[in-house]
Amino acid sequence: MNHQYFGFWQNSRRLTSLVVGVVFLISAVPAYAEFKPRDRKPASGYSRAGGSRGCSSSGIPIMQLAPQTFIGKTASTRPMLAWYMSSSQTVRLRIFEFDSATTVKQIGKVKEIPTTIGINKLKLSLDYPELTVGKTYFWQIAIDCEARPIVSNAEFTVINPQSLAKNRFASIPESVNYYAENELWYEAFEEALKATNNGKLGETGASLIQELAQSEMTTGSEVDIKIIKQRIEDIQRIISEKI
Repeated sequence: MNHQYFGFWQNSRRLTSLVVGVVFLISAVPAYAEFKPRDRKPASGYSRAGGSRGCSSSGIPIMQLAPQTFIGKTASTRPMLAWYMSSSQTVRLRIFEFDSATTVKQIGKVKEIPTTIGINKLKLSLDYPELTVGKTYFWQIAIDCEARPIVSNAEFTVINPQSLAKNRFASIPESVNYYAENELWYEAFEEALKATNNGKLGETGASLIQELAQSEMTTGSEVDIKIIKQRIEDIQRIISEKI
């Protein structure tokens, strides 16, 4: 067995152990959501170039609570964005629109957002232009650390809302399931966070996040295995700490 193959085999074994860990967590988290997207178009190099590492003393890093290894979906032209913070500090938010597969342009201005420890969320406000159905975007959050800024990106496409049924939901789990089954991460997670207090993930949110972890584990070898492994570990920690 040559050294290169052995290294890949070791990484694969580690990733498999993380899969087992996430599956174990499922038994501890009530299963409300079913986010199992069939269409997982890989994210571009803008989102897949690096992981979401935090500052040296921050514990769990800053993390966008949205698909990162593949392009997420929303039917909203002003979706809700959510992320986890292990410390209270200002985050810089930017929104970019893809002009082509390789070129992007920033829309709106940089927004400085004070954050709290735990789950933070922001509905895309009138400070930004309304997003366009059929376009692909990525949202970026950045924090300042000792050595350099930490930057994290997540891509999404805006789909036509006319394709959705005009449902009236009897409960939050029902609405979460509907959006999750239709691969609309941003709507599903927004609904899930309605069931909990500010800064907390809650049972419905935890169920949805563990579904997200599973969906990102199987995107294939095109995504850096180290980044996937670290993200899964971070998601495991957030779930297990009942944040």
